[in-house]
Amino acid sequence: MPDREAKTLSFTPQHADFVRECVASGRYQNASEVVRAGLRLLQDQESERAAALDQARAMIEQGAAELDRGETVPGEEVFARWEERIARRRREAEAHGATG
Repeated sequence: MPDREAKTLSFTPQHADFVRECVASGRYQNASEVVRAGLRLLQDQESERAAALDQARAMIEQGAAELDRGETVPGEEVFARWEERIARRRREAEAHGATG
């Protein structure tokens, strides 16, 4: 069995009820298993958050580098392209709805 460190935890009444329900369901053998499962989910969530932040930072760095190189598109052009894309998708949806 891996090393363990004993901790004392305090739960709100609602959380204590939830832990008891999880154990009573038979899915978990004891409260420690429930807490460990919750901690694994939290670790996964934190890892996903860190990865998303890394991706956002990379995109910002890429955008800044493009700006430095003068690789920009005027905002008016971006919005015009965006509005055209939306209009085209609406037309396609309407055409599909009329024939579908």
